[in-house]
Amino acid sequence: MYEDIEKSKRSIDKKEALNKCCIICAKAEYSICDIREKLRKWGIDCDTQNEIIEYLCENNFINEERYAECFVSEKFRLSHWGRIKIGYALRQKKVAEEYISSAMEIIDEKQYFEILKQLILSKSKGDILDFKKRASVYNFALSRGFEAELINRAFKEISC
Repeated sequence: MYEDIEKSKRSIDKKEALNKCCIICAKAEYSICDIREKLRKWGIDCDTQNEIIEYLCENNFINEERYAECFVSEKFRLSHWGRIKIGYALRQKKVAEEYISSAMEIIDEKQYFEILKQLILSKSKGDILDFKKRASVYNFALSRGFEAELINRAFKEISC
């Protein structure tokens, strides 16, 4: 048991870290920030982290633009997040603003609005006339990252 704890504490060498990174990046999209955090946890020093990340970027294992597009697509289509929340999450991962803006363009406006309306209807259970319920649903939509003006427009369209 103590051997397992000691093994988890030991740091790995550059070659082993690079191999692990190549494997995980081949399976899924990761940001530079995600990989840097993994390398830090593995006990890799900053200079070696930079070398590994540079190699991964040069060999297209990591591509921030591709990562941003996948992230936006996943969080919008599967998690039903709004643009504000998606953008905030990408900024937390230190993705460049140009990639965030570009990735946001893949969101279809009609589909975005329809998903917002569906969220409102499902959360309100069809009862959006009650003031307390409406405020609760409004706050829920805001917490999902949808824009206030769009939420108001959706409420108006649903209540007509």
